[in-house]
Amino acid sequence: MQVPFDQLGNLIRHPHRYPHPEEIVWGGADPFEAYLRLHNVRAAQGYGKYVLWQEVHGHRVFPMDSERAFAVVKNTVMDHGTVLADRPPTWEFTKAHARGGDAYGIKLVRKRFLDQEGGADQDPEGE
Repeated sequence: MQVPFDQLGNLIRHPHRYPHPEEIVWGGADPFEAYLRLHNVRAAQGYGKYVLWQEVHGHRVFPMDSERAFAVVKNTVMDHGTVLADRPPTWEFTKAHARGGDAYGIKLVRKRFLDQEGGADQDPEGE
């Protein structure tokens, strides 16, 4: 899958509505690690709306469906709008059908419980 970015590296939610389609940079959709903070929640009301996440130590912005964003807020530990973790969380790109074209966004990769605890093959007794 290829995802659309603007010239600054921001993910474009609706490339079919982008005012300068010739400036869209299509890139790979590999998962990425980053500390992101909630940037804009004003658009998170109503069907089809989304929120924006911004890099804590950068300038890029990534849209996310409001349902996914609410799940992140509900199921993670956050401080000042930033998802807390020992290491940067992993995010994946998503694509959904929207009115007039596709809508792109991100989602948080949720690790399995055993992965978080060191794996199933690790001896819980430390032997």
